[in-house]
Amino acid sequence: MSPFIGHELLYDYLSGVLDEERKLAVEDHVKFSRDAQLDLNKIQNGEVYAKQLSSTIVSQPIIEQINTPSTYLTVLMQKSNFDRWPQGLKWGLEALVVVGVIVTLLTVAPWQKVLQIGMSGGSKEVVLSEVSKTEKVAQYEDKPQFVDEEPKTDKPLQVPKPMPTAEVKASPAASVAAAKPSMTPAATAAAVAVAAKKETEKDDESASAASGGYLYRGEIALTNLSVVGPKITEKIKELGGRKAGSVELGWQKSPTSTYYHFTLPEAKYQDLTTFLGTYGKVNLTKEKHPRVMPDGIIRLIITVDEDKK
Repeated sequence: MSPFIGHELLYDYLSGVLDEERKLAVEDHVKFSRDAQLDLNKIQNGEVYAKQLSSTIVSQPIIEQINTPSTYLTVLMQKSNFDRWPQGLKWGLEALVVVGVIVTLLTVAPWQKVLQIGMSGGSKEVVLSEVSKTEKVAQYEDKPQFVDEEPKTDKPLQVPKPMPTAEVKASPAASVAAAKPSMTPAATAAAVAVAAKKETEKDDESASAASGGYLYRGEIALTNLSVVGPKITEKIKELGGRKAGSVELGWQKSPTSTYYHFTLPEAKYQDLTTFLGTYGKVNLTKEKHPRVMPDGIIRLIITVDEDKK
């Protein structure tokens, strides 16, 4: 029997499945071959180990661990032999992972909503004591910045008061004076108008002589004052005008006359005159006045009368 066939029949020889002739041939080959003897010894040891292994009892946790499917992380740890890495390298990798998680959390988290929720919580202020303090609030009267004036004089507007009637004892001189003819109402009104005109001219001269700012005075006559008057008031407010005296804009002096005393940005003066010119002829004069206005602001006094034509 050749050595090759003898090595191939060693397992069958130990199993006892060979006939008598081949069994004798294998025994004869094993006697004279050292390799065959070693292989036969290895096969015998393997059979003994297999018999001992069959009697081994595996615990239930190990069986469950074997049956559990492997995850990607488990396979990665096994392939990379993470347990065999140096301890310093493990700590460095773990620190890098922790830092990455913190940075991601700080970047993605809606901190604005978190702060709002935290601030909306209950207040933790502690009130030690409560003191009621009464303060006297100073009350200021709303006084007008300027004094309302007549259109052609610096004197304030005044409502005429009835003169008190005094009892006069009769005397010879009084009886003589009574004998003279008294002045008619028309003559009395003419005399008052002349005196007022002289007083106005005197006031104008004194105002122009004094150093100071300027005042625009004027008047306009138009028709349908009851309708146009409110439009003029709205236009003045639209251009930035504000009342300068104690009376409101468009104060009704009489059924046929309204009074405007206001301040206006100087840049809007031309727009105002153009607007007023659409309703009638505007007569405005620039006069000197003791009151100095701020830069870019002018003061106007305008009387709007119903046209008598």
